[in-house]
Amino acid sequence: MDPSGKVAIVTGGNSGLGEGGVHRLLRAGATVVSLDRAGKPPLGADFIECDVSDQACVKSAVEQVAERYGEIHMLLNNAGIGGLGGVATAEGPCDMDQFRRIIAVNLVGATQVAAHVSHRMIGNKPSGTDRERGVIVNTCSIASFEGQEGMGAYAAAKAALAALTLVWARDLSRHGIRVNAVAPGFMDTPMVASLPPDFVAELIDGNEFPKRAGTAEEYAAVAEFLIRTPLINGEVVRLDAGARPPARSHWASGQ
Repeated sequence: MDPSGKVAIVTGGNSGLGEGGVHRLLRAGATVVSLDRAGKPPLGADFIECDVSDQACVKSAVEQVAERYGEIHMLLNNAGIGGLGGVATAEGPCDMDQFRRIIAVNLVGATQVAAHVSHRMIGNKPSGTDRERGVIVNTCSIASFEGQEGMGAYAAAKAALAALTLVWARDLSRHGIRVNAVAPGFMDTPMVASLPPDFVAELIDGNEFPKRAGTAEEYAAVAEFLIRTPLINGEVVRLDAGARPPARSHWASGQ
């Protein structure tokens, strides 16, 4: 799908990877609406405040986009939060409220947005040679495949989202809607800005090449490629410089 002249929703679009996606789609000629809880959208983008874990909020936000712009053609399903904690320690079981919150945003929230947006996409007029109606790009993680110690909730949510990518592609293919995903490794975003330098160095050292953090611009380039390439459907593309995280980090385990 050519983004030019089309309408895109980007969740978590006011910062980090989502902001990179907003900038990229704006440059490609799309009308872009950021759904986020706080912050300011990139210049040129529209903004609707939305907590993706709240279904009523998601429904209202998607309705507002449809009312303002008519059809919705693209979704970058990016909003997410982090969090660490083992399933149990000698002191007691894990914090289940935190576990549920991460699942509520990263998995249930992503599903709610995809459900409401794809419902709107089904009514779009087909476009292009392949008569596409829409494209969804989920933001997964290398934790979808190799979750490290203490990443239970985050890995569970991202692994499920990776699995759902093919399921949703199969659900929506009859309507001319494609679903793919990007699985970033360690990226330079506000979510990781507070991590200790020694921990960051260890994570980057796990990259094969190049040994550096990824950027929002690189994420956005892959997302645009998936949007523009009709034959790619139901796929999860790793963006991790060849990293395969070990079971645990030496820094986190105090070794």
